[in-house]
Parts: sequence; C-alpha cells; structure tokens
Amino acid sequence: MNELTYILVLAVVVTIHEFGHYTLARTMGVKVKRLQIFFYSLYAFKPKAPKNKKGKTSWRDTEYAIGWLPFGGYTSYVNRPTSVTLTDAYGQKPSMGYDDYLRMRGIQPGGGNNDTYYNTKPAWKRLMISIGGVLFNILTAFIIYMVIIMMSDVEGNVTFLHELGAAFDFIGYAVGTTFSNIFAMVGMNFFHPSISPENYDVIAAFAETASSFPFIIHIADLSCVLALINFLPVPPLDGGHAVFEIYEMVTGNPPSPAFQKGASVVGSITFIIVFWILPMIF
Repeated sequence: MNELTYILVLAVVVTIHEFGHYTLARTMGVKVKRLQIFFYSLYAFKPKAPKNKKGKTSWRDTEYAIGWLPFGGYTSYVNRPTSVTLTDAYGQKPSMGYDDYLRMRGIQPGGGNNDTYYNTKPAWKRLMISIGGVLFNILTAFIIYMVIIMMSDVEGNVTFLHELGAAFDFIGYAVGTTFSNIFAMVGMNFFHPSISPENYDVIAAFAETASSFPFIIHIADLSCVLALINFLPVPPLDGGHAVFEIYEMVTGNPPSPAFQKGASVVGSITFIIVFWILPMIF
C-alpha cells in the first residue's frame, strides 16, 4: 500500500470512527460542536442554521472540518457552562452561576436528561459516546469480512454460522496481530495470534476473492487496528475516557479534574513513545 492509498484508507476509517462518536452523541441527545478528520484544520464549514427546533439537536449544529496531518481525528461536544460573565452598565464584568443566569432570563434550569450538554449526561451515556467510534470500526470490519466471505467460493458445505464465526475470527486475528506488534516493539514476543483451523477452507476462498478488492480490505484491516488502539485504557484515547466513566458509574463520583488532566498528560507521552518514537527506532 503506497502513501497516497494509505492516507485515503486512513481518511475513510477515521471518518467512520468519528461518525461513530457523532451518531452515539446524537442518539444520547448531545449536541456535537465539531467533527474533524485529521489534525490541524485545513478547511472547515458549518451548514446554515436550521429553523428553531427547541430542545432538539441537528446535524446543522455541528462544524465539520478536515486537517492536513493524517494521524486521526476528533469529535467535540457542547458542555454546560459553569458560570457566565456579564458586562453591567458601569463596564464591570461580574460573574454569576449559570443556573442563576438562566433564572434571571426567566428560564428554569433543566436536568441532565432534558438538555443537550455532554457534561450533564449520566456516565453510562457518556460511556456509550466514548466507545461509539470503536463500535463503528468493528462493525465496518465485520460487514466487509462477512460480505467478502459470502462472495467467496468456499469448498464444501459451509453454513451461515460458519461464515459468521470466520468473520469474527478474522477480526480477532487482525486485532491480535496489532496487539502482538505493539509488544514486539519493546522485545515482548509472548503473544502470537492465529486463525482457527476450522476456518482454513474459508480463508483460502476469502484470500482469493479479497485480492480483487484491496482498497476495501485495507479499510477493514485498518478499522481493526484503529479500534484496538483507541480501546486501550490510556487517556486521552477513547478507552481512557471509558475507564473514567466506568469508575464514575461504580463509585458515583468522577475522578478529580487534576487526576484526569495528569493521566491525560502521562497517557499522551506514553502514546507518542509507543506509536511514534519506538516505530522509528525499530
């Protein structure tokens, strides 16, 4: 796969991943502020605002952007402000609580299930949003593998359940291979993924058919890789956010902001070392 093909495949896979977050956020009633493919914005646009739809989110509420650094993407959400700064008649800028500000305007503050803010939603809803990208990547890989298998000329009588199992086997192998390569970079070769022998006949037919659709197969393979990387329990990856939200669901309280910030810094440094520095060294 040459560089241009890789960038195109990555763009498709990242788009699928970010729309996973977007779709789950919209499903949970959260307004999406920005959806960006790749980093360092190159072009951004926001569709014309819809007519008044009080209490409802719309795809037009979101700014869409593409960056020039092909290394991922992000989806940001609208959070409920904690305070509001106003300018009075004397030019002073006093602050007041957001609830007080709403009451001053004759608006009764709503609950977490009635507004469109990300940070007021229950932890389980934020958890679903966090893993939305991973779910979409895995679903994409499964659909592609399954379609290719069903198109293949497999010898003998192969049932639908056998084909279904083979598709999941391929996903496990692709994810396991990525996991193994990560540990191999630091000299740890204890994990060697393999395909189940009962799927060998399906693999042979699959490989022959897949050779006619290399771009599509690259999308499925890279979807598995991106899903695994983002599922690692390391902030600021999706898995790291999921850990925070699971902790909140278990204890009833989120980790302190200072801990989350510190964990994100450590996680970012670890991610750069493992996925940027080590691959260049080895």
